[in-house]
Amino acid sequence: MRFVILGGGPAGYAAASAASGLGADVTLVEDQGLGGNCTLTDCIPSKTLLETADTMAAVDRAEKLGLEFDHGKPRVDLLRTIAHARWVAAHQSRGIRDRLEATAATLLHGRARIVAPGRLELHTDVGLRDLTYDRLIIATGASPWEPPFAQVDHRRVFTTREVLGVRELPEHLIVVGAGATGCEYADFFLSCGVRVTLLSARDQVLPQEDRDVAEILQEELLARGMELQLAARVSAVELTADGVEARTPDGRSFAGSHAIVCMGQRPNTADLGIETLGLETDERGALVVDEHTQTSVEGVYAVGDVTGGLMLASTGAMQGRHAALDALDRLVEPLDLRTVPWTVFTRPEVASVGVTETAARREDRAVDITKHYLRANPRGVIADAVEGVIKLVTEPDTGVVLGGSIVGYRASEMITTIALAVRAELPVDVLADTGTVTPSMSESIQRAAEKAVNGRLRAAGGEGRLATRTQHALGA
Repeated sequence: MRFVILGGGPAGYAAASAASGLGADVTLVEDQGLGGNCTLTDCIPSKTLLETADTMAAVDRAEKLGLEFDHGKPRVDLLRTIAHARWVAAHQSRGIRDRLEATAATLLHGRARIVAPGRLELHTDVGLRDLTYDRLIIATGASPWEPPFAQVDHRRVFTTREVLGVRELPEHLIVVGAGATGCEYADFFLSCGVRVTLLSARDQVLPQEDRDVAEILQEELLARGMELQLAARVSAVELTADGVEARTPDGRSFAGSHAIVCMGQRPNTADLGIETLGLETDERGALVVDEHTQTSVEGVYAVGDVTGGLMLASTGAMQGRHAALDALDRLVEPLDLRTVPWTVFTRPEVASVGVTETAARREDRAVDITKHYLRANPRGVIADAVEGVIKLVTEPDTGVVLGGSIVGYRASEMITTIALAVRAELPVDVLADTGTVTPSMSESIQRAAEKAVNGRLRAAGGEGRLATRTQHALGA
């Protein structure tokens, strides 16, 4: 079976690897570089920059930990920091190429357009080439949205795609958008000593998170000197004689030297020829897919950011593999993305998975909520990073873990444990009875689970834990 995969990001190369591994004839087409936005301009570079921010934070704590500096505190050399981020991105991209070249997949550089069912036209540096397919997987990703009310000149008003091209630190950066990306870049520049004003359209940062979770991050950002404006829905971002200005409909105005627009992504569906096949899209231009990532046309799949939804590298990789397996008739169960965790790499980190308290309340779903604060965690105390909480969402009758959120030091490393519990539908007492390393941040997951079990025992008159274990053993 002949596969053509459009896009070499996490979704595309996962699909190529899976299909090639099962013996399919695979051609992967990429017009930028392997790894997509995630590797080249977004996730990997931004986390590399945030590693610099974390190192600066460690230096700030050094005196408390008993270290002294002979020549004063360090400063950020932005050009070297960005050069390192570019090197990491290139290194990861080469690694992806090496892994794909170890398979039987064919890699082609160029941009493809659908010209007829089963046929594509590939535009390359040396001319045109026809490609035919039995199965098509569209994994063309997404690009930063440039709202029409923003004068994006890619120098003073820029998007996340231009961050690696910044040559000097802004004097005063206006960050428009307080989702994950906006908060991360605000955190990085703040750590570099830049004056930062973060504008959130909602009455909290990280609108996808529970309010009590977001408020912990808000308090930490404010304590570090960030200017935070809530309920500040921006209607204009304009260049001025000596900088930029962002305005809201209620008359507020925020001036700075530069602005970064972090208002989401738009799927890359333009000029693909999707109208040739009549592929269905939603109001944002994302390709509509079913539970097996198949589009409205049989044999044509779409995976990753081009489908909208939860735009994460891990989500795209899961979708890519699932599409390849489904196209080869190797799957029965539909893809379930509810167990994919997401993380915001701020200081402190914020990570969640599964059902949140807000979502449960919105659906009038009964849940038990357990919180365990991290202020006494020994690993956090050692690292002087005690802010944060672990929040578990469990099913009242069975104690099954439905979701959870973590705010704190190394939350990105801890969330997988809760994700596994959600995926396996484990009762919370299994988490409580699972041994952990001491000292470690993860032992607080066990403490939170113990707290949840104790609550169930009190509610059930001492029989709740036994009932849950019996139900789990019977597969109920």
